[in-house]
Amino acid sequence: MVKSFAQESEPGKGVLVCQCRDNKRAQFSRIQAQYPLKFIPTRAHANRVGAVYMLSYGGGIVSGDEFDISLTIESNAILLLMTQGNTKIYKDYFVTGGKRLVPATAGAEKTAAMATTTTATMTTGPSSIQHIVSNIASNASLLLIPDPVTSFKSSSFSSRQTFNLQDETSQLVLLDWFTSGRLTRGEKWEFKHYSSKIDIRLKDKLVLRDHMVLDDANKGNPVDHKASYADQLAPYTCFATLIIVNLEKSIQVIEEMAEDRLMTVTKPHDMLWSVSHFMKGKAILVRVAGMTTEQVRDFVKLQCLGDGLKEIVGDGMFTKILM
Repeated sequence: MVKSFAQESEPGKGVLVCQCRDNKRAQFSRIQAQYPLKFIPTRAHANRVGAVYMLSYGGGIVSGDEFDISLTIESNAILLLMTQGNTKIYKDYFVTGGKRLVPATAGAEKTAAMATTTTATMTTGPSSIQHIVSNIASNASLLLIPDPVTSFKSSSFSSRQTFNLQDETSQLVLLDWFTSGRLTRGEKWEFKHYSSKIDIRLKDKLVLRDHMVLDDANKGNPVDHKASYADQLAPYTCFATLIIVNLEKSIQVIEEMAEDRLMTVTKPHDMLWSVSHFMKGKAILVRVAGMTTEQVRDFVKLQCLGDGLKEIVGDGMFTKILM
């Protein structure tokens, strides 16, 4: 079904098509993003690699924002999709009464909005939603490696990601991770809702469904400000899910690390991680829990991805990933 112009120009709509020319140079035959979404291409020196930063205006996702993103990676192309820092999820409350809705966390903007009207009130806003659908062709690769999601106090965020792999030569690296909140502000597991749903299909057959939901049953309780799920996550402040499909070298490195860990009797307090296989060993899922975001970042980037990712994107681009 052909989508109308009105559908494609809806707020938060993004379309990105990455192609490979002469089996050497990546190019974007289409790159389109509607406010508040923005795509920023950046130079990648490695063969077949096209690199893009994905971000939102204002440095975060405001209550009610909906992102609908379509990614197409055509044969032999490699798309590296990153962000420029943590994805901030602002709280679900708005100041209303002026000409526009302003997030209550917007500092000076909030003050200005309240000054323009004597009828300004605080109201609960809708959840923020992100939906990404990716189609990965034969001998194509998608490297989706964003910085973590950081949800502010009283915020809600839902993410749904679907990956369609054409065949066994289609490759995927997906990092999906989040933090406990703004620790410098004293916020720790105080958001209302966070959910991440990941579906991976190979030749239209579902091979992985990974759904995770954190929902605060205490929301609205003026006495207990700590989220109902907080005790289950303590003492860790950062959780990550890393999925690698059809990248043999990276999978082998992780398997060797897992074997070495089994041979050593330790009590890992600062960081925990586990490994699961699917697609008959051609794909791997790694779950990580860390006391700090830096611990999780270094483990994923340097130990899990490391040389395997560096071979694909090159030394220069590798240093820019998860800075």
